[in-house]
Amino acid sequence: MAIHDLTKKTNASTGQRVIPLGPVDNTMRVIKLEKRLNDQEQKLDKILNLLQHGNNLPNTDKQGS
Repeated sequence: MAIHDLTKKTNASTGQRVIPLGPVDNTMRVIKLEKRLNDQEQKLDKILNLLQHGNNLPNTDKQGS
């Protein structure tokens, strides 16, 4: 029967490996993030415009008094 010394340091991997799914320079990821950022910026601009100027729609929720 063999005796193994388990106190010595090994070079074995004990954690998960990160495998990149895209190009190394991440250009596609940056392009997608820029597009999402631009889309969100447009949405925020629209919300800000509506808050500042109203929605210019007839108010049908008014109750007669």
